[in-house]
Amino acid sequence: MRRALAAGIVAVLAIGVLSCGSPPNGPSPQPTPTPTPSNAPPVVEGITASVARTEVDGTVTITATVRDAETPVGQLQYAWLAEAGTFEGQGASVTWRAPRTVATPTNYTITLTVTEAYGAGRQNVVTATGPTIRVHDSVKELGNLGMAFLADFANSSVSPSTCIRDFSVNCSGREDEKNDIEDNRRRYQILGSTLVLGSARVTSSTRGDVTVRCSFTSRIIHCDPFDPNDPETWGCVVGNVGTSTGDCVMTGVYEQDRWWLCSSNFHPRGFVPRGFESFMSRRR
Repeated sequence: MRRALAAGIVAVLAIGVLSCGSPPNGPSPQPTPTPTPSNAPPVVEGITASVARTEVDGTVTITATVRDAETPVGQLQYAWLAEAGTFEGQGASVTWRAPRTVATPTNYTITLTVTEAYGAGRQNVVTATGPTIRVHDSVKELGNLGMAFLADFANSSVSPSTCIRDFSVNCSGREDEKNDIEDNRRRYQILGSTLVLGSARVTSSTRGDVTVRCSFTSRIIHCDPFDPNDPETWGCVVGNVGTSTGDCVMTGVYEQDRWWLCSSNFHPRGFVPRGFESFMSRRR
């Protein structure tokens, strides 16, 4: 009996010892995490361009105004992007060079991505859209306008209204040219032409001119009644064919983000066939 009682006491003591050394039921408490430091992202307040319009291969200075509450703006990372062209320099002010070979006119939008690095591998990234820059090859555009107009004029089946579609409505030369073409269509049928672009140039930011060496072979289809006081009626014979040769000189104007023709004049060279004086003397 005494042996059994002793054994029970030993067992109870052993259980008590184990209970005192055992952890309580449930997971152990975790350490409180260190809070992530607060950091406001950069703010792009604006992006400006030195000009809104440039020529192919031209340069434009692009400048961003950026602020950041924690990081000096000089330590931020700046990534500039455009659909074409190249950037020179780095940071908040760079130079964008327009592409050299591109169909014009066309627009390019500048975008900027600003990255702020902070903490242990953390970063803020913001992207902003900048200005749109219009790119021209003005000399080529003016030359194309002049050649297209004269090609229409040389086709007697093209209406006067269609011929002047690239003339500015703000230029008096547009209506003058329409009247001249109507008169030409009434008097002559143009049978053939030779057009050679002589020069095209930009004389200011909104003005330019084009010269085309031109020659038109035409048949007389109408003569006004003979009038001894009107030289245009002298020697006019329906059916006669003659060639009018000279320089077609056109002016251009820049409006509404593109080039337009403004006026057109025909300067004859060489012999003027009888009956073709009005063809030569009127504006073309």
